[in-house]
Amino acid sequence: MRSPVLESQPESSADGVSGGERAVGGEGVVGKAGSGLGGRVGMGLVLVLAAAEGSAFAREKRAPESPSLEAGIDAFGVAMLHPTKAGGEVWTLAADPRTDARFDPRTPLTRNRDGSWKVRDKQVRMHVYTSTGYDTAAIATYDREVLASSGFMQAPNDWRNVEMTGYVRVNSGGKRDENLSWQARGGEHSDGRPCEGSAYHGALHYDGQVRWQKESWHVSYASSPYVQATSALRGRWVGFKAILRNAPTAEGTTAVHLELWLDTRADGVSWVKVYDLVDDGRWGGAASYCGGAVDAMPITWGGPIAVFRWDGANDVDFKWLSVREIE
Repeated sequence: MRSPVLESQPESSADGVSGGERAVGGEGVVGKAGSGLGGRVGMGLVLVLAAAEGSAFAREKRAPESPSLEAGIDAFGVAMLHPTKAGGEVWTLAADPRTDARFDPRTPLTRNRDGSWKVRDKQVRMHVYTSTGYDTAAIATYDREVLASSGFMQAPNDWRNVEMTGYVRVNSGGKRDENLSWQARGGEHSDGRPCEGSAYHGALHYDGQVRWQKESWHVSYASSPYVQATSALRGRWVGFKAILRNAPTAEGTTAVHLELWLDTRADGVSWVKVYDLVDDGRWGGAASYCGGAVDAMPITWGGPIAVFRWDGANDVDFKWLSVREIE
């Protein structure tokens, strides 16, 4: 297997797809945000965008001499972009996920001849639990200030700083405004317990656009700007990673770094960063509904459930799913 490739892409490509202004060096330089967000550090949205993985620049940067990743590869031979936390939570798709107590697909699964799995359902919510499992009765409070202070919703080993990975092939169905979404940092999303339904959603739309969504409670969303990261997904395997991790700010608060990555070669190692966003507590939100002192407070706590979800597409194959707690 080739060495993993790490690359960020330029603000525009040879084929005319633009991902906004490229931020050199990451923080402190911002991209075009749009959608009323302004995209400025003062608005709390530090946005580093790069798109068009099919560009001549990207092909050139995928040369064999690209450095390998120190984090290594997982059980499926897929590159890990961040190292697994020592003693941290790890889940990988079982040989037969239908018998895995930590995995609740909530829909029938059919094994394909190549070992991947097929779902024929227009609304998919595949839940992944920590080793503790999920028990709503064990959640003492939904108060946002308490959760931010403790760092978890149900238990100290809740999914918080995570790298979620999955490979999908969309065979039919799905409108351009529908999407795949890897989500974490909450529990069950239901109308009966709206404050349990917090999450960041890393979204990959069927037309190749990507963005992040912040769900302060179920259902209250703030959405970041779209970026055209690749072409339409139908009929091909695509790897998709969502990475969520906390980091301190210069002001002594906690921000959430959110990254999206694609592997359009589907070889496990050719990962391209297509979205990089920092939520430092001034982006959207409605946390006061659940006891938050500031509506836009970031979702810094962990939750007992990570979710691989999609809507609209009625024939989807998947493989190589994993959720890892990262440093």
